[in-house]
Amino acid sequence: METSLAVGELVGEMEVDAYRRLFPLRFYERYLLESLRPDTRPLTQCRDTSVALGPVASADGSALAKIGCTTMLAGIKLEVMTPAAESPNDGCIAIEFHMPPICSAIVRPGRPAEVAPVISKQLTDAILSSGMINLKELSLICGKAAWMAYLDVYCLDSDGSLFDAALLAAVAAFSHLQIPLVSLNDEG
Repeated sequence: METSLAVGELVGEMEVDAYRRLFPLRFYERYLLESLRPDTRPLTQCRDTSVALGPVASADGSALAKIGCTTMLAGIKLEVMTPAAESPNDGCIAIEFHMPPICSAIVRPGRPAEVAPVISKQLTDAILSSGMINLKELSLICGKAAWMAYLDVYCLDSDGSLFDAALLAAVAAFSHLQIPLVSLNDEG
């Protein structure tokens, strides 16, 4: 008896998923008319959100952020670089977003997720245009040395709101960033 119930639930889920894919507008309209989201939350209710600082001991700054089941891990590593000639007083930030196959059934091994470069670009644009990181504060010696911050954000579980969770993890990782003390000699 339990087997037939489980099979019935699976068939029901498959039918709902097929309907959602074939008729997305009608699928979402039905929920909007009831002021519900597809996960049955009211439209005004947010998903549970949490942030943990410092989960990666080897990083200069790190954070684990969750929005619902979507989970992102952000880590920052710093290294000293020679600043670009056109901006000798500025450090630099490089941002990468990664979606390994473990995060979602739609991500296939050996093929990068199509959304990953889009989210990388959105993160870069949001962080740099917001002014939350002053690149001049990453300068050590004008024209000679500055910090290069490598921010890597990994999607561990994909359940919607990817950009929101990635940005939350990135901002939290920067808030946890510990800039190491360095000493420079004549040779750099």
